[in-house]
Order: sequence, then structure tokens, then C-alpha cells
Amino acid sequence: MKKFIALILVFCMALSFVACGKSSTSNGNDTSKTNKDEQLHFVYVSPLLAHPVWLLAKDGFDAACKELKIKGDWVGPQNISPDEMAKLVETAVAQGADAIITQGLVPAAPVNKAVDKKIPVLIVDSDIADVNKLAFFGKDVNVQAQALYDDAVKNVGKDKPITASIQVAALNYQAAQDQVAAIKNVFSKHPGGFKLVNISESKSDKMKATTEWQNTFKTYPEINVAINLAAEAGPACANVAKEMGIKDKVSVYAVDDIEETLALIKSGNINGSVVTSFYNYGYQAAYWLYQNIKEGKKPEKVFNDAGTISVNKDNIATYAEKLKEKVDLK
Repeated sequence: MKKFIALILVFCMALSFVACGKSSTSNGNDTSKTNKDEQLHFVYVSPLLAHPVWLLAKDGFDAACKELKIKGDWVGPQNISPDEMAKLVETAVAQGADAIITQGLVPAAPVNKAVDKKIPVLIVDSDIADVNKLAFFGKDVNVQAQALYDDAVKNVGKDKPITASIQVAALNYQAAQDQVAAIKNVFSKHPGGFKLVNISESKSDKMKATTEWQNTFKTYPEINVAINLAAEAGPACANVAKEMGIKDKVSVYAVDDIEETLALIKSGNINGSVVTSFYNYGYQAAYWLYQNIKEGKKPEKVFNDAGTISVNKDNIATYAEKLKEKVDLK
């Protein structure tokens, strides 16, 4: 009996070594799952599982996975949580994912574990500095700042001072700091003078965003430009300005193109929104990873503008198609 059990154990160990055996392609990727007959498995670790703007990325990711016959998993926390995102990246690595797409709130350490395992990683929205990623897709913050200024100065006038307040999701995020710095740089050159009186945080919660704007407008009634750098903040700000009867003297700007923001642009309660292609955060990101794994192709640049467009009443009917244009790797 003992001899029989020993033979079974030897057989199982042999199977285990076969299963663990891996080889590499010329681009360094693991080939054990790149066999043409084996389905690839991509994991998208979103910063917010069900936030409306991130669901646009999910639409693109799902479309690419369907076209490329990839198994795609969309995961993420319900509320902002870098720790939970880190655990989800670690789970994807443990599951042997073939590629990972994620956002810059994730600490570098778990993402680097994926890179060490030869799993290609693509970062979207905000970067992770110390990660050897395949590519980064994001918004050009300088283009965004200039677009906001160009529209604001039309309403305020070149010779009148701009008194502004900004709302971000969270001030300790590098992406928020970069956007605020770019706005300060562009608006500070306004001939009529520029003063930034307040920066508040929405914490990605519309109710908090509303309360913060109510307090801000009461404390600083001289505000004539309200800039929102979080998707939920723009509609919250517009609704507060309307309820307080101050919309005629305040230009309200948003980011992203969730349905509520677009409806408020059409009604004139939001002057404009600077959008980037969240759809391509999913669609093109998945395609680039697929082309990298299957064809060994790499992007010419690591940092790539995902498409930064100012949306207002004039182009609201036509801008969306431009954000779905896909650029293949060469």
C-alpha cells in the first residue's frame, strides 16, 4: 500500500513541474498562455468599480475583449481604496493573468510584482512613477488648463479679474496636484488678474461635493469661475449654483462626459467639460496589450495623450466619435 501511495505522489509532482514550466518570447512576455489555441486573461483593476465615468472604460474593455476573444475581468473597490486595489492586483498576479490594466492610485510595489512576473501592465488616468509599464494613457493637463482658460476668459472678459475655486476628488492624489498646478500656471497669466480662493475635495462622493460647493459659494461670493476636476463635482456644483441663483455670474466647468454632465451642458448650467477617452482607457489599452503579447509590438512612447477635448454646446453632438478612434501599434 505504501509503495502505491509513493508512486501516486511521484506522478503528481511530475504533473506539477510540467504545469509550472514557462518560457519567454523575444519581448520578454510569458508564452505559456500565448498559445494561439489558449484564451488570454486580462484583468482591469479600476479605482471605482461602478462609478459612471469608469463604466465608460468598462464598455471599451468589454468591447475589446469580445472582439479579441479575451477573458476579461473588471474588478475594483466600491469607494476609493489604494489598499484594496493593491490586493486586487496581487490576486491577478496569483491567478496568472496575462495582462493588467490599472490606474495610478495603486502603490508601485504590487504592480512591480506583476512586471517581475513578465506580465505586461498598462496604466491609465494617472501614472505610477516607478513602474516599468508598457504604456500610460492619460489626460494632457496642460491642454485641459488652456481649454478651461480660453472658455472662461470669453465669459469673464480679458480685463476683469478671474476669482476661481477648484474642487478635486482628493488633494493628496498626484493627478489632482498636477491638474491644479497646470491651471494655476495658465490662469496666472490672465491680464485682468487671477486669484484662486479655495480648493475643496469631493472624495468621489456627490453629496460631499454638493456640501463643499454650498460652503464655498457662501464663504466666497466673489467667485466667478468654478472648476471641477472630478466627474461627480461638476453636476454638484452646477446644481448648487442654480439653487443659489448665482449661475448668471459663475462660469461652471466640469471634467469627463457622464450623462448628467452632458445634460447640464445642453441646458446651459455647465459651460463646458474637458474630457478624455475613458472608452479608450479600456478599448485601446486592451488592444495594445494584446498586440504586445501576440505580436511583440510596443508603443513608440510610454506616455500617451488618450485624447483631451473640450466639450461645449457647439460640439456636444459630434465629439464622442473622436474619442473612440483607436490607434494600433506598428
